[in-house]
Amino acid sequence: TSETPGGEALLEQLVTFDETHPDVRVEFYSKRATGPGSAIAYLRSAPPVAPGILPDLVLLDHERLLDAAHEKLILPLDGLVDPALPDALYPAALALGTIDDQLFGLAYVLEFEHMVYRLSSFEEPPNSFAAVLTGSVPYLFPAAPKEDVNLTTLTQYLAAGGTLVDAEDMPHLDADALQEVLTFYAAGRSKGVIDPALFQISDAADTWISYRDRQAGLAAVTSTQYLVDRQSVRTSTGLSGIPTPDGLPTTLITGWSWALVSTDPERQQAALELLSFLLSPVNQGTYTRAAAWLPSQPTALAVWGDTDRYPAFANTALNAAIVQPELAVRGPVGPALQDALEAVLLNNVLPAQAASDAAQAVNGDPQNP
Repeated sequence: TSETPGGEALLEQLVTFDETHPDVRVEFYSKRATGPGSAIAYLRSAPPVAPGILPDLVLLDHERLLDAAHEKLILPLDGLVDPALPDALYPAALALGTIDDQLFGLAYVLEFEHMVYRLSSFEEPPNSFAAVLTGSVPYLFPAAPKEDVNLTTLTQYLAAGGTLVDAEDMPHLDADALQEVLTFYAAGRSKGVIDPALFQISDAADTWISYRDRQAGLAAVTSTQYLVDRQSVRTSTGLSGIPTPDGLPTTLITGWSWALVSTDPERQQAALELLSFLLSPVNQGTYTRAAAWLPSQPTALAVWGDTDRYPAFANTALNAAIVQPELAVRGPVGPALQDALEAVLLNNVLPAQAASDAAQAVNGDPQNP
């Protein structure tokens, strides 16, 4: 609707498409993201009873895109879509829609977690463990997981060289990488910049509110949350990646992708024309800027203009980004990572011991396989 962020821009684009394609009429249906009444539930329930009401295109988040592809509810785009479309995407955005070496989705909008900090409190961006520990500004992040492990700690574990699977694609946890991360948290707790009360926070929206209301000087937020509500803090706020051992950025992205449902050649052609239209740099750039999401193409991000410093920051992050590991991959390892973090911050367990316990829980006892 016109009241939805970006909704008016999208509606205007659909009207323009209708006007320039008189033989095609676009009907747009809004669905819930998850659960009953969601797009994926619609795709599952409609075919047995009324296959004619299925949509031609569907917009899905990453987990639902994986489900739809595995359940054969959507079609591979290889050989159907103009190769120029996937070629124009950020590498991680292309990977977001690629499942089992086939292209099932064209990424449309992206999101990642990063840090915001008071420029008055730091001489340099606090993008490393050492930079956070050198200062005295409390480090705020959503430490409680929504599912298996909080995103911040997962990012730092991967940045330290940790893996979630071994060479045989079996669940694997790297004790040395985890120990390096846990040592940072233990030092932060001792220094007073990391508070165990963070385990009461599970949503980056809460850390953003604390930062925006000047109750915090260093906080992890999502790109979407920041873009929606940044006006009051833009001049006083710096942007940084999630702190990592060496300060090099590790960015985990997620997002929503367009997928093809129709098997009718004529309807497929119309749907692909609409996709090409929506993913034109001007249209995608205009929509994402209005909707406070990040586009999947560098050329669309450039449409935001060079008077805003956020696109340059986001472009650097997106060029080096990787796809946030799916639940099926991180699920066997994530709880052990989270348990180790809680053991160190809540129970004063030594980082080496907590890391060893976590590795044993995932990998098993090497002496007794």
